[in-house]
Amino acid sequence: MAKIQNNYDNLNEQINISNQYYKAQHSKNEKAGQSLDMTDFLTLMVAQFQNQDIDNPADTTTMMTQMVQMSVIQAITDISQLISDSTNMTYGASLIGKEVTVGVYNSDFTDLEEITGVVTGTGQQDGKQVIFIGDKTYLVSDIMAVGRLPAKEEDKKPDDSTDVPPAE
Repeated sequence: MAKIQNNYDNLNEQINISNQYYKAQHSKNEKAGQSLDMTDFLTLMVAQFQNQDIDNPADTTTMMTQMVQMSVIQAITDISQLISDSTNMTYGASLIGKEVTVGVYNSDFTDLEEITGVVTGTGQQDGKQVIFIGDKTYLVSDIMAVGRLPAKEEDKKPDDSTDVPPAE
């Protein structure tokens, strides 16, 4: 494993290293170690047939029922993912031309910088929904507000007053 200087250096590299470490060694599933798919189910079923007891063979009816159930679950999962992706794309597209405030941490994760700008486009990068502000790319999940955030207390001038004058 690569040596990391502090907890926040190369955070994505740390995540990738740990994912590779814990990933199932012989699986062809891209999400190995995170979830099971139909390929994993079929691999288990073939292994069960290859190692079944001669005196007590596997019940093919039960296997077919399980395979149908797994197919239905896979189809529902696929539909759910499509709906989620479509919803995210629609939300991203609805932001085009609007001013948003995005929160981005500095390199050592000690300070949150608020960036305000007009969304010029949207898309997907590495499977995640992103927006474009000028020539920069930000995750949709980094959006703190549509529009500008109110000024922080320490940013306000001493003569700024939020008191309402008494009615006459």
